[in-house]
Amino acid sequence: MKSFKGILFIIIIMCSSAFLWYFAKPIAPIHVLNKLSHMIAGLAITGFFLVFLLSTRIKIIERWFHGLEHVYVYHKYLAILSLVFAILHGQLQKMVPNWDKVQKTPFTELAKNFGEIAQYGFIALILIALFAKFLKYEHWRIIHRLLLIPYAFGLYHVYFSSRYDLLQPTPLGIFTASTATIGFMSALYMLTMYQDMRFKHTGKITGIRKIAPSAVELQLTLDNKLPYRHGQFIFLKIFQEGLEEAPHPFSITAGDGQKIVVTIKALGDFTKKVNTMIQLNTPIAIEGPYGYLNFEAGQQQQLWIAGGVGITPFLSYLTSAPSTQNIELFYSYRGQDDTIHTEFLQDYAKNNEHFKVNLIDTTQMDRLCFADYSVPAHTSIFMCGPEKMVKRYAKQFKSHNRDVDLNYEAFKFR
Repeated sequence: MKSFKGILFIIIIMCSSAFLWYFAKPIAPIHVLNKLSHMIAGLAITGFFLVFLLSTRIKIIERWFHGLEHVYVYHKYLAILSLVFAILHGQLQKMVPNWDKVQKTPFTELAKNFGEIAQYGFIALILIALFAKFLKYEHWRIIHRLLLIPYAFGLYHVYFSSRYDLLQPTPLGIFTASTATIGFMSALYMLTMYQDMRFKHTGKITGIRKIAPSAVELQLTLDNKLPYRHGQFIFLKIFQEGLEEAPHPFSITAGDGQKIVVTIKALGDFTKKVNTMIQLNTPIAIEGPYGYLNFEAGQQQQLWIAGGVGITPFLSYLTSAPSTQNIELFYSYRGQDDTIHTEFLQDYAKNNEHFKVNLIDTTQMDRLCFADYSVPAHTSIFMCGPEKMVKRYAKQFKSHNRDVDLNYEAFKFR
């Protein structure tokens, strides 16, 4: 997966911040330790600007990182890195000689207090977010939105406790004002406007089909056609009493754009309720599509690997038209309750000489391992499933061939 543009974007922004702080002229001469502390504070506030920008799901950013799940990876580690910078800044500032003797004003005293509030706020919220598996999805989203509060306190601290005049139109002043404004507006957009502005495709549920004890297929009929590519996913909001309205990501299993099908497996509180409570004619709204599993752009020889409900993007492609590419699918699942459409896959393999399927029930068989698997030349590999599974197989494939054509999406958006 290629994320070079996205990585380069992060490097350029962070290096620009360090460069501008290093060469900026302070209001009055300051100790070298104070200069270093200011530069690290600048990196912290710039890092949080990137954190908020990456959370907006802007299409061009998704393209730069080659997939939304990769955006979230850098979003997470940038938040941790920025927090480390903020803590380091606080510790360094205490070591600056005669720092307490600097002339104080009501603004600087308030800024100092706001800096401490911002630091503790970031620590608390980021630590809670890192333990997202213990939270309901809606609570996790609220905690992410609350990061705007310590960010606002942090910006006040940077502007009014700095030994640099950031209100002047210097290169550092312009850079700080630009990133602060974009970062703050990005966070405010996700907090107040995202839900209304981005979910433009509306419709209702016109079909419900139970396909497994813990999985249901929903047919969504949209008011306007949704252009999408097989293998992509959407964020879906369901407006039914008893179900949270927060958007959740689901792969498109089938459809023509006017009608689309999603498969929802009972994996958490929300999906369990959908599986038991969902009703016909329930209003819905969609945002997307997202995803970079492009089977049509792959090589003639393809290797597919799916885990559990990760089979859905592959089903979208197979149900669209008979495949002329040579495909071998490994479908791993844990027991019959975890499997989806195995009969369809077996029938498809019988009727299409270009397609081969391997069903792996891990309750009866050993887990898949590709450590010794030899990938034929000119083969594209596509994977979809739980994050741990996808990362494990990606590592195994790359250990044999660094240039392998590897395309994947993992189930983790927290």
